[in-house]
Amino acid sequence: MTEELQKELDALAAELGVPGMAVGVVDGDRDVVVTTGVADAHSGAPVRPDTVFAIGSTSKTVTATVAMRLVEEGLFTLDTPVAEILPGFRLGDPSALAALRVRHLLTHSGGFLGDTDETAGWGDDALARSTADYSDLPQLFAPGQLTSYSNSGIRLLGRIVEATAGAPFETVVQERLFDPLGMSDSLYFPWDLLTRPHAVGHVVEDGVASVPRSWPLDRGSAPEGGVLSSVEDQLRYARFHLRGEAANAAPVSDETRLLMQQTQVQTGPPLEGIGFPWLIRRQAGARIVEHGGNISNLQLSAFALVPEHDLAVTTLTNSVGGKEAGTRILAWCLERFRGLRPVEPAPVPLAAPSALAGVRGRYDVNQWQWIVDVDGDELVVDGEWRPDIAAMGLPPMPTMRGTLGEDMVIRAAAGTPLGRFLTTEDGSEFLHLGMRAARRL
Repeated sequence: MTEELQKELDALAAELGVPGMAVGVVDGDRDVVVTTGVADAHSGAPVRPDTVFAIGSTSKTVTATVAMRLVEEGLFTLDTPVAEILPGFRLGDPSALAALRVRHLLTHSGGFLGDTDETAGWGDDALARSTADYSDLPQLFAPGQLTSYSNSGIRLLGRIVEATAGAPFETVVQERLFDPLGMSDSLYFPWDLLTRPHAVGHVVEDGVASVPRSWPLDRGSAPEGGVLSSVEDQLRYARFHLRGEAANAAPVSDETRLLMQQTQVQTGPPLEGIGFPWLIRRQAGARIVEHGGNISNLQLSAFALVPEHDLAVTTLTNSVGGKEAGTRILAWCLERFRGLRPVEPAPVPLAAPSALAGVRGRYDVNQWQWIVDVDGDELVVDGEWRPDIAAMGLPPMPTMRGTLGEDMVIRAAAGTPLGRFLTTEDGSEFLHLGMRAARRL
């Protein structure tokens, strides 16, 4: 199976123009690791099992695991008011602050703007500084009313972790999670990469890969996206969350570990729900407990647990083609390792032409906008970076095409749900896409 997976990975890298990838599989009692390509197109350094990638938003599950450890230690509960933990913290809406609980941060349901522009440097006060002006964030909906993917919410959770544990956030993670799991290739600070093999992100144009000379993270973004890790360490992390295995004392109890993987709030497609804060959906008839990461379309990762089938798959990549690569690697592993094949979705009646025309427009996520248009009986959705974000030299966002059902769900050609349109009780219109509730302009 290892040789077959290697061939699949090599072929995908060539087809999708990804300079380098690493894939790890937990297959019951054994691990499978394969790599392909280069970590850096300029140096030609190969991807190795210990090459460190930026895993992006899979970091959110690390922050959540440590937060749940602190819950077990009795430092706070899931229903403790955030204002009680951080007395000086403010939101723009006092009633939202009064209602905000720790569980809302874990489930992306805090309601305040989730993609923000705080930059806080690399000092020990970075999280405190980058959450100090949350009173300026628009409150899109009341806590618990909807879900909308929230980097700012997980950042606030990281601030709670360090404030209650009485140590810098990264130290708390090191002591409560990395050390217990033996994750010696996992870290937060870019200068710690200097003595390690590591991947850099690439922009690929006309088949040519170039390396942007910038570091897209700072210390304030550590809780939501700052973990740097190897595929070997990601397998150690997967073994714990899948099977409870740990090199030393487990970070959290089995009861807590399994609770994190259960749906806590219902949400829109393509998900069935959100755990603490795992993203839960079904694929090939199996329940998938997953997360992934995207660092400015330069380094992309995928991480999936299939608990009922004792399987986990992680994919680390260094260009925008890595998103599709991660999706296809998971599908390949489900079929080849467990015989799980895609399930044909049931047909859904299409929305009337008037409904199709009625959703045209712009929907704002702050750092980018979705532009929805109509082409015949299809919706066309383009993403447009905000000008100052685009000036950073990021790859353009891909165009999505799909049909609109009577249920206001957007589906790709194969019937896969992509997102949905919804209207809240106060009449606000949203496009729920990319797990974010983008308000219509």
